[in-house]
Amino acid sequence: MELELDTTGAFPIARLSGEVRSEDGARFIEELHPLVSQAGSKLAIDLSGVAWLDSAGLSSLINIVTRARLSGGRAILSGPTPFVAGVLDVTNLDRWFEIVPDLEEAARRLADAE
Repeated sequence: MELELDTTGAFPIARLSGEVRSEDGARFIEELHPLVSQAGSKLAIDLSGVAWLDSAGLSSLINIVTRARLSGGRAILSGPTPFVAGVLDVTNLDRWFEIVPDLEEAARRLADAE
């Protein structure tokens, strides 16, 4: 998994690419937890480059979004690839996550939350 953080804008963007596997979970949590642990935090997670993810990768996404919600913040998933969208659909997590088609929509929603 490749993880690129962009913290230059109004809210951080985590761009994921490649395959998100169980061995990536600790790094994923270590780098993203601080971004969503503060009250009112906002995070966009760009999934447009993710070709594949396993159950541990899915669990990491759940963990980050849950942490954001518990701290009164918000984490939005953006641009899932067809494979990732299929996984979210089959697991019914597409109803639990806030998912948008692209980063522009994520930015609009996060700005509206202010």
